[in-house]
Amino acid sequence: MGDFVRRLVSGNKARYKDEELDLELDLAYITEQVIVMGYPATGLEGLYRNRREDAKKFLDHRHGKNYWVFNFCPVKENTYSDSVFEGRVSRYPFPDHHAPPLAVLPLVAREIRLWLDGSSERVAVLHCKAGKGRSGTMACAYLLTLDAAPSAPRLDKSLTEKERTKTRAEQVMNAMPADEAADVAGGNGQSEDDPIKHEITDSDDKPAATLSTSKVTQEADETPRRKETENSLTHVLELHTARRMKRPSSPSKKLKQGVSIPSQRRWLYYWSLILAHQAPPDFWSVDPEVRVRPSPKVKLTQIKLRMRELSGLKTSLVRAVNTLVDTAGLSKRTTATNSSSQVWASLARYDDDFVDTLEEWERFTRDDGGAMGIRRRGADHMNGEAFTDLFREGRFDSKKMVRSFARMGPLRDEDIQKGESEADGKVQTLLLRPLTGDKWLSIREKIEAEGRTPAAGVDANVESEDTSIYDATQALKGDGGVVLDAHRELRVKLYLGQVFMGWFWFVPTFHMPHPRASAGESATLVLTRKEVDFPVGIGSSILDVEVSMEWCSEAADVVSPPVRQGSAESAEGQGEPTSVAATLQAAASGQVQGLSEAKQAADD
Repeated sequence: MGDFVRRLVSGNKARYKDEELDLELDLAYITEQVIVMGYPATGLEGLYRNRREDAKKFLDHRHGKNYWVFNFCPVKENTYSDSVFEGRVSRYPFPDHHAPPLAVLPLVAREIRLWLDGSSERVAVLHCKAGKGRSGTMACAYLLTLDAAPSAPRLDKSLTEKERTKTRAEQVMNAMPADEAADVAGGNGQSEDDPIKHEITDSDDKPAATLSTSKVTQEADETPRRKETENSLTHVLELHTARRMKRPSSPSKKLKQGVSIPSQRRWLYYWSLILAHQAPPDFWSVDPEVRVRPSPKVKLTQIKLRMRELSGLKTSLVRAVNTLVDTAGLSKRTTATNSSSQVWASLARYDDDFVDTLEEWERFTRDDGGAMGIRRRGADHMNGEAFTDLFREGRFDSKKMVRSFARMGPLRDEDIQKGESEADGKVQTLLLRPLTGDKWLSIREKIEAEGRTPAAGVDANVESEDTSIYDATQALKGDGGVVLDAHRELRVKLYLGQVFMGWFWFVPTFHMPHPRASAGESATLVLTRKEVDFPVGIGSSILDVEVSMEWCSEAADVVSPPVRQGSAESAEGQGEPTSVAATLQAAASGQVQGLSEAKQAADD
C-alpha cells in the first residue's frame, strides 16, 4: 500500500527498484556518479515520500561511505541533521519552484566535482523535496562543467530482466518517427535547439534583447576559452529527462521535461554562457579595479502584458474567489475585490547580504586558471569563516528568502487597450508602469471602490507580504523606471487582484546590449506564456510578456535599487492566500493539471 501511494506522489518521475533489498525508491541514476532522489522523509511524510531509513539503507548498501548528499531544501521547508548520513551532507537552500541566486550553481557544481574527482567509486546524491526541479537544475549545472558529454549508466540495475527487455522495445519504438497528430499531442517534449536560447538572442521574427554574446568583449578575449567539447545544454537536459522521468506507455507520447520550470532552464543557459566565458562584461569580475566600482544599473521602464480577454465566467470566478478568500479569513491584510481589470506586478529579489556572500565565495573558490566549474584547492576558509558553515543554523533560509521591493501597474486609461486578432481572438494589452507610493495607493483605492473596504482592524499603512495589495512601496528614485542592479536576480510576479497569474526570473545584464555605450540604450525581453512559470488558471490567458529596460548612465550607478519591503509576518514567511485563490480559480475553471505545483509555488 505504501509503495502504491508513493508511486502516485512520484507522478511522472522514474522510480528505482532494488530487488535485493526489496526497496522501491523515488530515485534515479542520471550518470554512474550522479543520483537524484526525492526528500528522505520521516513520520507521516514518509508514507508518501522516500522513507529516510530506506534511502540510507540503499546508499549504505550500494556505496558504503562513498556517497555525499546535497540538500536544496530550506530549513523552513524540510530539514534533518547531517548526522543522518554520517556528516556527508552539504546544504544549498533555495525556495521550491524558484530559480536560486545564480552564484549557487558554480558553488554546487564545484563541490560535486571536487568530491567525485576523488574516486571513480564516489557518487553525489542530490535531493530537494520532489527530487526534480531544484535537484535537476543542480545536477545539470555540474554536468555542464564536464569536458566530455556525460552518458547514462552502462547498466540500469534498477530494472528486472523483463523490464529491461520491455525498455529496449520501447526505445526502438520511440526512435521511429511519429505521425503529425502524435507530434501535436506530445508537444511538451524537448526542443531540438538549446532551450531558452531564443529568448536572449537576436531573431528576425522576435524582438528579443541583444545579448552580450553577440559582441565578444575585451575581457572575454583575454580569458582562456573553454575547451570545445560535445557537451551542450541540450544534451545535458535531455539526459536528465531520459533518466529522471518515467517512460511513456505509448510510443506516440514524448517524455515530460525533467527540468521543466522555464526560469530554472534560463539559469542553466546563463551558466552555460559563463562556462564558455561569454557572460556579459564585468559579470562576477575578479578585477580589483572593476570591483571597486558600483554595479551597473538599469531602469525597468514598463512591462507589456498581452492576454486573452477573460470570459464572463472567468471574471465571475475571479470575483467569487477573491470574496471567498476574504470572507473565509484566509487573507490577513488584503481586501476582496470585484475587479477583473486590476492587473499588477510585484518585483522581488533575494536578500542582498545573502547574494553578496554567495558571490564572494564564488570568486574565492574559483580556479586560478579561470575554469568556472573547478574549485580552487585550499579555498575552504575565507576571512576566518569555513565554507561548510555557510548555511549552518539556517543563517539565510530560516525566514522568507524572496521579498518584494516595487510594484507596477496601469497608470492611465490608455494603458489598457482592447483589440482582436484572427489567431488569438479578443486580446487585452496592458502597460504596467512603476508605481510610487501615492500612485500605488491610487490603484489600491480603485480596487477598493469596486469591492469592499478593508476588514476591521486592518491598518492599510502597515507593510505586509509581497502578495498583498496593502504593501507599502517605496517612492522610486529617478523618473521613468525602477532602478535595478543589472547583475542581480529579479522575479516578476503577475497578479489579477489577489489571484497570481504566473512569474518569471531573469538577470537583466544577460538581456542588455554590451558594451554599455550610453544612458538610455534599451532592450526588450520577450517571453511567451510557455516561458512564464506556472501560468495556470487565469494565467493560462497570458499570450506574452515584454519587459522594457534601458541602461542608466554610469554616473547613476551609485543609486541603490529600492529597499526590499516586508513586515514581521513577511520575514517569518507567513504568506498571503494567493496560492489558495489561484488554486480555487483554476480548479473551478477545470484546469487541474499542475495545480499542486502552482499552489506550492505561490506559497513560496
